[in-house]
Amino acid sequence: MTSETNIFSFGENSDPIEKARAALHAVRQYQQDWQEHGVDRIHKYFDDVEGDWLENFEAISVDSAAVPIAKVALSDIVAQLKALGLSKSFIKNVAFPSWWRDDFEADQEAISRLLKSLARRLVLEVSVSQESNLLLDFAPISARKFKLQKKQENSELPELFVYLARCVASTVLEAVRMPYRSIPRNPSGIRELILKNKNSSCVSLEGLLDFCWSSGIPVIQFDLLSLFGKGGSRPKKYDGLVDMSKRRPVVVIGSSRKYSAWLLFILAHELGHIAHGHLQEGILSDESFKDGVNDEEEDAANQFATQLLFGDISPQWAHNLNQQRLLTKARCLGQEHSLDPGALILNYGWQTGNWGCAVAALNLLEPDANTPAQINTYYQRYLVSTDEESRDYLEQIKILAA
Repeated sequence: MTSETNIFSFGENSDPIEKARAALHAVRQYQQDWQEHGVDRIHKYFDDVEGDWLENFEAISVDSAAVPIAKVALSDIVAQLKALGLSKSFIKNVAFPSWWRDDFEADQEAISRLLKSLARRLVLEVSVSQESNLLLDFAPISARKFKLQKKQENSELPELFVYLARCVASTVLEAVRMPYRSIPRNPSGIRELILKNKNSSCVSLEGLLDFCWSSGIPVIQFDLLSLFGKGGSRPKKYDGLVDMSKRRPVVVIGSSRKYSAWLLFILAHELGHIAHGHLQEGILSDESFKDGVNDEEEDAANQFATQLLFGDISPQWAHNLNQQRLLTKARCLGQEHSLDPGALILNYGWQTGNWGCAVAALNLLEPDANTPAQINTYYQRYLVSTDEESRDYLEQIKILAA
């Protein structure tokens, strides 16, 4: 063994609660070292990696020691999850694993297994006092950048979506095995690369998704509101979010708009944040693109997205177009300049403020659109392997088909 303090040594303390706390701390430290050092983390704890260290290793993992062993009531678990802002529907249908049954309530072994599952699914910190008082809390995020709506105060930050999107991103990233390649800061290069594909007549959502995944950037659509059920308080959500872990980005699209042009712009904008290096670790989230507060980074991401989608073209629009004329004009401009007609229709809405006409034209362009489902099919294509727990969770949040 190395001379460093052994995080897996819990001393002579016989108190099971203290041992559980020490085990929980050990697991978190080991997971953090995993993120920072990868497989080389083992050298921090063992000198002779090729020797007999495995025989002397006290196996500590999330499944075996991440949750206190004191007696905990199911009602306390539910109350703590509600205190975090989770709805009854979300707790029952998403947070709780599919193997859970109501008749397990008196089974402390099942309760312990449930707590371990919740800690992993929701990235929770779990603690129990000597009086068996349970405390659940989201594990802290290393760094956060929020892009707020106009007139919104920092004290009103709707953080629930951010924490749950972080859970989704971490689970998604575990099951893909493609290397991440840094993308160019100049969007023109990305645009040219996409247009070189014989199947791409413009920078469409499909073309940009292909580029992101081929660059090792997973893109997921996460519809939180549909998972919360009807009634009661409902969390605010963000249009888009970038989770950066070990300098490896995942884009989570929170908007559930069905038209591809909306989600195309959101993805292009988030890609702009990644290309400009606006986040080195943690989470950057954009709540709204229609009413957001712009700053230097937001302006840079918007310019990146605009140039990626439109190149050097700056469309000019007449204000008196109806939906059919707008669609016809967008199709003509798109064919002439290799532009996505849906993106052009949105550009008309932004320039003129005539969103009713723009949405009606989008409906004519994509009458059967279901873009969120289209985005998540990409994850299923690139999925390499996942354990039963992760697959169950991804199915319950509707990222994998059941």
